[in-house]
Amino acid sequence: MKREKRSTKKERKAQAGGVIAAGRPALRAATPNAGQQHQHAHIHCIACGKHLDPNDFGEPNGAEFYRCQHGSDFPHCVACAPVAKQMVDEHDRTGKPVQKMAAWH
Repeated sequence: MKREKRSTKKERKAQAGGVIAAGRPALRAATPNAGQQHQHAHIHCIACGKHLDPNDFGEPNGAEFYRCQHGSDFPHCVACAPVAKQMVDEHDRTGKPVQKMAAWH
């Protein structure tokens, strides 16, 4: 009796929708401007660690995203915008991950 052919790990991931053609994880839109809500259950400011509600985005004193050169979006409080910009610029310059502050509620 001949054994059935099994799909490879790469084929299973492609069927699940987690891989693009180049073999890297698919990027998901994280900005409300892209037509989707933010995917994470908890959103925190990268500069101060404050918990941000999805409703805060777009408010005058709420929160917004700062996009790096690679296309990743980083949430931050409007009050923390200069610090967040500096952190993401450092990430762009060095290629290292953004040094985020510890989350708090």
